[in-house]
Amino acid sequence: MGIFTSQKRNLQDLPKPSEFDFGSVKGISLPEVKEEVSSVPELSEKDVNVKKQVFIKMDHYKEALDTVTKIKNKIKDADMVLNDLRNMKAKEDEHLIKWHNDLEDIKKRLNKMDEVLYDIENE
Repeated sequence: MGIFTSQKRNLQDLPKPSEFDFGSVKGISLPEVKEEVSSVPELSEKDVNVKKQVFIKMDHYKEALDTVTKIKNKIKDADMVLNDLRNMKAKEDEHLIKWHNDLEDIKKRLNKMDEVLYDIENE
């Protein structure tokens, strides 16, 4: 679904503006928002189903397209970084497994040497 397409929802499913508790956001009081919300008229289902044309300035449209393009580029960059991190982690895990195996091998050899020295001492 595109960014500028609308989703069909029942008006009964949506909360009424008066049900929102705007209160304060990070310590900022928002009384003007309550006034704006209370002045918004309620829409009937008939009003929602009517298709109307929306006109926007070309500058705003181009700005929105540029913003969407920038967001897509940022997502691609983040995806590349994430893949690089996965590859680095896989290599790191391989090294850790190798080091663990080498350490286990050293422990076995040390235990074998200890057994041999113990046997020589007790003979």
